[in-house]
Amino acid sequence: MDNGNSSPFQTGSPPRMLLLRVAQQAIFAHGISHGSRVLVGELSTAGRLSCRDHRYHHHISLVWDRTFSPVQFVRKIHTTRPRLVHPVLLAVLRPVSKFLAVLVGRGFRKWWQALPRHKKEVFRNHLRRNIVRYAVGCGLMGTAGFVYYNNHVTTAPYTGRRRFMAFNSQQQLSISNQLYQVVMEEYADHMLCKDHPMVDCVRRVGNRLLQANNTMPEMYTRVWTVSVVDNSLMNCFVLPTGDIVMFTGMMEVLDNDDQVAAVLAHEMSHTILEHVAEHLSQNYLLDLVILFPVALIWAVLPNDLLAALSHWLLNRVVELFLRLPYSRTLESEADHLGLRLAAKACYDVREFSAFWGKMAVLEKVKKMNGQETEVPFWLSTHPSNEDRQKEMDKQMPEAIDLRQFCKCPSLSLRDPREPIKRLQQSVTEQHNQTSLKGTPLKEGSTASSSS
Repeated sequence: MDNGNSSPFQTGSPPRMLLLRVAQQAIFAHGISHGSRVLVGELSTAGRLSCRDHRYHHHISLVWDRTFSPVQFVRKIHTTRPRLVHPVLLAVLRPVSKFLAVLVGRGFRKWWQALPRHKKEVFRNHLRRNIVRYAVGCGLMGTAGFVYYNNHVTTAPYTGRRRFMAFNSQQQLSISNQLYQVVMEEYADHMLCKDHPMVDCVRRVGNRLLQANNTMPEMYTRVWTVSVVDNSLMNCFVLPTGDIVMFTGMMEVLDNDDQVAAVLAHEMSHTILEHVAEHLSQNYLLDLVILFPVALIWAVLPNDLLAALSHWLLNRVVELFLRLPYSRTLESEADHLGLRLAAKACYDVREFSAFWGKMAVLEKVKKMNGQETEVPFWLSTHPSNEDRQKEMDKQMPEAIDLRQFCKCPSLSLRDPREPIKRLQQSVTEQHNQTSLKGTPLKEGSTASSSS
């Protein structure tokens, strides 16, 4: 989850930059997806207390008894992480394939422009005589592509949505382990120690979510860990391995455990639904599909400038109409499942809507004061805060019914959404007034409105 499209990762060596590209696509500022780690003879589902020294990781694990269904707590110390294939090769293929498409298209154009007229006519006659062969060859290639695509279409767990998946669990886990090392190296000097209240809060809420949903295989076949980074970035993400990374900038805007659960349940849903692998698969599929149009652009258009502009326009169209809407779909899906996870854990699910309403207010106040704000929703990887608030309200009756089915305590009579709605109305009224007076809105005024 991220309140914007910025990435928590910084620049580094060329191999690391390749990994960061994968991270920026797979972790929507971000974070997500599922790569299961099956432990022989046990199934672990606990949180690690991260401190500045990351050589020793303390886990509280859940062990599945093969004879009896109840789950029992035991303590186990994990001091190593699995070493798998380095994912840099996967990151290298994307820019290389694009570069080769440009070279092939541009090379053909240069060759054709330098070709004498009579040889051009010979080439055209050859195409006319063999058009059927080339058509059959293209048809076979298209059929092979369709078969490959169809064989890699799977059904998302718990939502039933059909999606293309080109990466297996081991590849997800390999990428995630590399990302974990990058994050730990980047923020090694900014990790809160295990006794910090924020770390304790994230661990406590995370464990409650895990225990309430421990019948889900995606939950109990993974070692979950907790790290809190002392950084003002409003961000939280969960890697496919179950590594939860929370930033203090996000924790400071969360009012209670229910809102912490809203953030964690959303990010854990990305992991359960394997969104990292799905996002990467979708990007690789799109890159593969547009290789031919890219080569055609550079082959047909008469000069490099026009080809470069058309290539840029093609990338923007793909981004606006395919990549970004798909990313927003994944975010909405994680919101939906996260709400159910929190409902089963008996959290006040109304805080989900209240949280996004508060984020919408903060965003509006910043915009009214001329400060940097989020990009328009159609340029963002995430739905707008207001849209997420409205969608949460639509799903609220179902989530409340699920709480009752799980025999959770009754919700308090005080609805946390009401103060936020009054605050939103107050900010809107002040916005209308300041628009007439031409004076900026002070952020302090929102505090008095909400009190």
